[in-house]
Amino acid sequence: MNLFQAVNDALSTALAQDDAVMVFGEDVAFGGVFRCTMKLAETYGNDRVFNTPLTEQGIMGFAIGAAAEGMRPVAEIQFADYV
Repeated sequence: MNLFQAVNDALSTALAQDDAVMVFGEDVAFGGVFRCTMKLAETYGNDRVFNTPLTEQGIMGFAIGAAAEGMRPVAEIQFADYV
């Protein structure tokens, strides 16, 4: 098992165990730029694993708001330079 497979497995476990977990970010529904979210949208649905616009600040704002409302967001930010 390599690193991206381990991340994918951990995300899949979290999504399977808790309906409040959601994964989102740039190209996440397509497997993500680093392939860490491969097949998660197919398995857990587009309402819990979905793409966002290309705005890192918007992704973080959405994650903060979702967490404040009791969800368990996992926000994928491809590059920290833009946060």
